[in-house]
Amino acid sequence: MITDHDVYQCRLQTIRDVIRYAMTQFEINNIFCGHGCADTYEEAYFLVLRSLRLNFEDSDRFWDARVSNAELKMLLDRIEKRAVEKIPTPYLLQEAWLTEHPFYCDERVIIPRSYIAELLKDELAPWVSNADNVTRVLDLCTGSGCLGILAAEVFPNAKVDCVDISQDALDVAKINVERYGMQDRIELIKSDLFNELGDRQYDVIISNPPYVTQEAMDNLPAEYRHEPALALGAGDDGLDIVRRLMTDAKAHLTNKGVMVVEVGDGKDACEAAYPKVPFTWLATENEDAMVYLLRKDELP
Repeated sequence: MITDHDVYQCRLQTIRDVIRYAMTQFEINNIFCGHGCADTYEEAYFLVLRSLRLNFEDSDRFWDARVSNAELKMLLDRIEKRAVEKIPTPYLLQEAWLTEHPFYCDERVIIPRSYIAELLKDELAPWVSNADNVTRVLDLCTGSGCLGILAAEVFPNAKVDCVDISQDALDVAKINVERYGMQDRIELIKSDLFNELGDRQYDVIISNPPYVTQEAMDNLPAEYRHEPALALGAGDDGLDIVRRLMTDAKAHLTNKGVMVVEVGDGKDACEAAYPKVPFTWLATENEDAMVYLLRKDELP
């Protein structure tokens, strides 16, 4: 444990010093980087700069700036929590970034991350021919509301329903909706998937549902055990929620509607469960076949 005496006697002076120290602690304690950072350098860089509320593009200007004693104490405390307690950096900061958008998050919700965010940047083209014509969007299993907010930006004429079974998640989503000034366009709905949606229909349904298999849940790195299990686990083959989406989505899509679902490494399981369904597997910058798209008439 780092004491007050250690802080004031510490020779760490600059932001550069603290980032170097953080990297060493992360390596010694064998942290797992899986919440938006690729390695211990990115993790240390993100934790230190955003703890100091510095913008990433300004980092070169402050690289050798000295930190105050109070700042150093705060940083060392967060470094220890990340390294030893394995608390993910976004929870320590109460901030996660997705496609250059910051979102509030805490341990009530899964940390924002989704390949769908990258696909939304391109307006789901070519499967959505004109973003202006999209008038209704559904974000199922919305969590922090991040994908629903990104969808509202991409589809400027759309009303967006953000649905989650967890009231805790919806409380966090409300914070983000208000921060982005989307209260008039986004409705937060507590529902077990489609159960409370009546006969609503949508041009676009997006979902990043729980899809972790039971075997994977049993072997999760310590960092992921800080996240709500409800937002991760999906049965033996990871398709417990996906099966319900496949069964019920058709009734909630307009005639030209599309559904976009993230399943991680569940491609083989999906195709084995639905051998006659013509899945379109979408590619992102760093991964292929983590997300599928189906039109209404392609659903079983």
